[in-house]
Amino acid sequence: MSKKQNQADDRGLIKGLITERDIELMRMRIGYPNPTLRKGIITKPWNTRANADAIRRWAMCIGDDNPLYNDENYAAQTRWGCAIAPPGFEWSMGIDRSPLVSEELNKETHRALRGVQLYHSGAEYYYYHPILEGTRLYKSECVADVQLKQSKFANKSVIVDNETFWWDDYDKVAVKSSRWFVHAERKQLTKDDSEKSKKEKSRDPLAFYSEEEMQEIETAYDNEYRRGADTLYFEDVKVGEKLPLMVKGPLTITDMINMYMGGGWLTYGNPPYRLAYENRKKLRGFYSRNEFNAWDTLQRVHWDVGLAHSVGVRHTYDIGPMRFVMACHYVSNYAGDDAWVHRIRYELRAFNYVGDTTWITGVVSDVRNDEVLGPLIEIEFSGKNQRGQENLKANATILVASRQHGPVKLPKSPPVTPHRQLD
Repeated sequence: MSKKQNQADDRGLIKGLITERDIELMRMRIGYPNPTLRKGIITKPWNTRANADAIRRWAMCIGDDNPLYNDENYAAQTRWGCAIAPPGFEWSMGIDRSPLVSEELNKETHRALRGVQLYHSGAEYYYYHPILEGTRLYKSECVADVQLKQSKFANKSVIVDNETFWWDDYDKVAVKSSRWFVHAERKQLTKDDSEKSKKEKSRDPLAFYSEEEMQEIETAYDNEYRRGADTLYFEDVKVGEKLPLMVKGPLTITDMINMYMGGGWLTYGNPPYRLAYENRKKLRGFYSRNEFNAWDTLQRVHWDVGLAHSVGVRHTYDIGPMRFVMACHYVSNYAGDDAWVHRIRYELRAFNYVGDTTWITGVVSDVRNDEVLGPLIEIEFSGKNQRGQENLKANATILVASRQHGPVKLPKSPPVTPHRQLD
């Protein structure tokens, strides 16, 4: 980007344009870490090893009170024999072994897509073996693909696919994923909105609930389904079978604080006080001036309405991993203690604004005895907000026990990615 195309406003918020050169530079990072997902001064994961307390904190902070994850004595009586982490917990782990970027490549590419807003848009995860008490994981995350796209939200955007592997001390892969991010040019929302923006606002009113609507949400919470120790058998599942209802919301800033408490800051790291100052030295583009003219993290776009407007969003909204763990919770509640959640794929279809409520429903889409994986079921599920708009679309593969074929067998782990820094 040229200086003219990449300038900071009077609050230090960088507003850049997406150019062909930006896309070329990002493609040069394929096989290397994404420069827009940089870490600051915090380089260690939130949890270097899994333990019962860390797993319990994660589960409670995402709203999952399943005793399989919250009670190590309960977990010890299951097939796993000790505390086991739910899918999604891996994001609190992973000693960084991403490949090192040469000084020359970093100098040329570190500003790729700088000054454009980043939105998590979806991912696909594969799980191969459990994260149990005492497990230590390593992680490598690299750019896998870069595609230009026109979008309704922004005139020009870029989708970047980031591939991640987590493996243990024995080079056995526990999880691999592809995460997709949309990079969109920042645009200011002003009081003098266009007619199009006014129509969007009238179509997407901010949430407000009657007492009857709140009662409906609370009734759904009272009736939340969890299979637990009631084994899900292959022979008992039919294609077209409807799955239980789950509700998440109304979304609050407190919910987001809990997510950070359970998993840390997940990517960037946002420490306080002097450490924030030190962090800004490494991540200058990730900070802007707040209403006190002090520097603060751009992560506050999720709770600062003014900053949300500055990047072109009409209200504060959730962090993408929150809907990922909604999907994890939904699938694991249905699967129960004995099954194995092998795959989860999801797309974030709309903003989940603070105040929104997500209603999740699903259906069994396939039941088969796979030649490689054994007895399994496929489910499709989606989340809709109180406006009836789909904000989560997902599907999953669950390996299940069979009366004929026996208990679940874990899938074979793939080789560790070649894109990694060796010890």
